[in-house]
Amino acid sequence: MVWNVIREKGQIVDWATLVWSSKVIPRHRFILWLALRGRLNTRDRILAYMDIQDANCLLCDGDTESIYHLFGSCPFVKSLWSKFTLALGFVQLPGSWDEIIVDARIKAKGNRFPANVFKCGFSAIVYRVWAERNARVFGRIRQKIDQTWNDIVFDCGAYIRTWRRVPKSERAWNICRDWKVAYEEITSFESYKGR
Repeated sequence: MVWNVIREKGQIVDWATLVWSSKVIPRHRFILWLALRGRLNTRDRILAYMDIQDANCLLCDGDTESIYHLFGSCPFVKSLWSKFTLALGFVQLPGSWDEIIVDARIKAKGNRFPANVFKCGFSAIVYRVWAERNARVFGRIRQKIDQTWNDIVFDCGAYIRTWRRVPKSERAWNICRDWKVAYEEITSFESYKGR
């Protein structure tokens, strides 16, 4: 009772269930939260308080790096969004970051297996894109799109293996196959006995 009186209530956002789901890897949550709030230190934001030589996107050497370019119109990321939608069995996500967020809110509704995999994969893409961007900023090895996608699949596959109550259906089987999860392992009773 006292907690409700003293705590400061912030603005209610429509993407909260996408970020704060238990089906999202915790370290991915934080980066996704920053991205959805527009708080990642992209080069356009850095330019506001610091002079930098090059503000172009490091993933495509194209437009100025902004949150909208980095997660919406960058060819590197568009390729990842394409692989993601193919792995989940729907056509595609819209082109701009704002439209992607709106579509993601709709696709992530509920607690069914496909929606949970969507949440996990969506946040993994945002996290891995930001990690790849930072690796390039600090002069580390550049990964190709396929390597980044393999990291996303690995992260999500490992996390999906920890979930309970994976339904037995053809769609769930296809999703597990695309995310490299042994469907028989996560749907059998034996896999839960040891936990």
